[in-house]
Amino acid sequence: MDSYASPYQEFIEVLAHSHAGAHRKALTGQLIAVYAEMNHLLAGTKGTMAPAAWADCGNELSRCMGLYRNAWTRFVAVVDDYLNGADIAPSSSLGPETTQAFQAAVDGARAALDVMRTEARRLGREGWAH
Repeated sequence: MDSYASPYQEFIEVLAHSHAGAHRKALTGQLIAVYAEMNHLLAGTKGTMAPAAWADCGNELSRCMGLYRNAWTRFVAVVDDYLNGADIAPSSSLGPETTQAFQAAVDGARAALDVMRTEARRLGREGWAH
């Protein structure tokens, strides 16, 4: 995890955006839960877990958050441009592509969390969901 940027502002923007859609908001809620637990475990196992496993899980979480951020940034830019009078309507694939990217981010982060939970249990630490 080379650079850290908290995703909570994006989470809030997605949840508050009137055009985000229920499915993307639900995926955001799932990602919030995974992100929070993953960071709890990363903080609690730093220096005690095998460095490669710890780094791999952290890097996968960063990759997934980047996927989520990029999809949201693209979605909101296109939708907001259109709502502000742009001549070109958003592509019909924008919504499904954004949802697919959100789902991929959730799936990847969950997979990393599963690995993190397993490794943390070996050290006697538990995540939030047992």
